[in-house]
Amino acid sequence: MTKVSIITPCYNAEKYVGKAIESVRAQTFNNWEHIVIDDGSTDNSAQVIASYTKIEPRLRLIRQPNGGVCNARNNGFKECFPQTQYLLFFDADDYLEPQMLEVIVKYLDQHPHVGVAYSDYWHIDEDDRILPRNSYSRYIPSSFGIKELPYETPETPLVAVGSGAAIVMESGSVLRRYIYEKTSGWDESLGQGGEGIDLFLQFALFSEIHFVPKNLYKYRQYPAQSHRLVDDRAQARKLIAKWKEGKWLTQEQKAKVAQVLWFYEKRLMALFEMQSGTDLMRRGQFITALRLYLEAGKKYFMSFFPASL
Repeated sequence: MTKVSIITPCYNAEKYVGKAIESVRAQTFNNWEHIVIDDGSTDNSAQVIASYTKIEPRLRLIRQPNGGVCNARNNGFKECFPQTQYLLFFDADDYLEPQMLEVIVKYLDQHPHVGVAYSDYWHIDEDDRILPRNSYSRYIPSSFGIKELPYETPETPLVAVGSGAAIVMESGSVLRRYIYEKTSGWDESLGQGGEGIDLFLQFALFSEIHFVPKNLYKYRQYPAQSHRLVDDRAQARKLIAKWKEGKWLTQEQKAKVAQVLWFYEKRLMALFEMQSGTDLMRRGQFITALRLYLEAGKKYFMSFFPASL
């Protein structure tokens, strides 16, 4: 019985999709199926994928008109074997370290209460060179501010996931299938940007989300990446509006989500504005920096009032 379904949305990734497929084939854990959804590519992506299907029976190519990454993921899930236990929504331009599935699947097998397990990751460039990046951080509220979870702590609580304070990479996370089936899947109305937080916020309401402190994933960075064209602030507003409305939530869940939104809007945004203000001060933009400091102070002050939806 196949244990892991790997679903890869692919749009114009002919330069990288072969490497992504090879990284799956090189896994030390081999009980998987790999479904690649060619999302209306206009380059030779489909031909590259098809060439691998001739030598890899666990790989399937599904072609569809362009519908976006969430649509491709949802359609890929529909093509999975119905008995698989775990799901990995793996991007076509990224790379799995050989032991990724072995380590994460073993962790999930040993922790049945965990719905999502994800690892630390490398940044790589177009030529697979490892790039510098900031250390991995997960923030949660403290009595008077913000504190960072220790790196070795596995539990990533709802408030860290839902506020975006923890980078739970959707393409580098292994999901327990029966929990995924309780969610609404990938929200195609959100488009790209925020869809991962939306899904993992649902997971965190149903189960625990754990971090495995090993670099098991390579996340590619390059100028033409689709997510770089997304207006992050607009996507954040859309996501917040969805969860503030939250008609599908129970009263208990609404209270939990209210805490997430409070932390993001009052504490995290205050921190980010203070950091931006300090950066502007260094560049001599004193008036703009002062405005950011004042706005951050206002948010921090309001954080001591009760949160509500």
